[in-house]
Amino acid sequence: MRLVVSLIIALSVNLEVQSEEPSTQSLAWPDGTRYVGGIQDQMRQGQGTIYWQDGTRFIGGFKDNLRHGPGMMILPDGTTYEGNFDRGQLIKLDPEVAPIPNPDADPSTLAPLDDDAISAITNTLDLWAAAWMAQNPDQYLSLYSDDFELAEGESRNLWEMNRRERILIPSYIQLDLSYESFTPVTATQVDVKLRQSYRSDRYREISNKVMRLQSEPKGWRIIGEQQR
Repeated sequence: MRLVVSLIIALSVNLEVQSEEPSTQSLAWPDGTRYVGGIQDQMRQGQGTIYWQDGTRFIGGFKDNLRHGPGMMILPDGTTYEGNFDRGQLIKLDPEVAPIPNPDADPSTLAPLDDDAISAITNTLDLWAAAWMAQNPDQYLSLYSDDFELAEGESRNLWEMNRRERILIPSYIQLDLSYESFTPVTATQVDVKLRQSYRSDRYREISNKVMRLQSEPKGWRIIGEQQR
């Protein structure tokens, strides 16, 4: 009898967890972009709307913080475009309309960064380098966005574990950054070309890198990095 009761209780708890749905919330970014819609586990989930400053709107589905499923872009003049997305990628477009425009997609239409933005970005990267040299993995990892692009098949936990080992194992670390350029790629993202000189008791390297940073409510955060 106790076994049956326990199974019923466990089944009820499981059903309650599965029935949880995204709550409707609002998010805002420094450039004026807003999101209103489903939020689950601190990510956009379910139905929602993105509002850009120029009056453009995107209405549609989201999954794991990415556009997913049917979506509609409405321009300030009322022109409407519809398509289907698979985890952020446009996979099907209504054949009777033109491709969905992205107001963030053409860097040539973006204004150059002002001194304040460049200063804020370099402050983030300088703090990133300082945390690395201080061998403080918690501060170092806090400067990476939740949207940071991982290698295919790599989990966030595994990536963080590898970074912690990379920081903590050397007996000392010296890191010097030399900034070359700051290029907007969307209204909220910037590519920073830099030269990185790394030295420790185990390894030395001078490399050219591109760091992509994203403006978020908590400040500029790293969402991508690659050698060039």
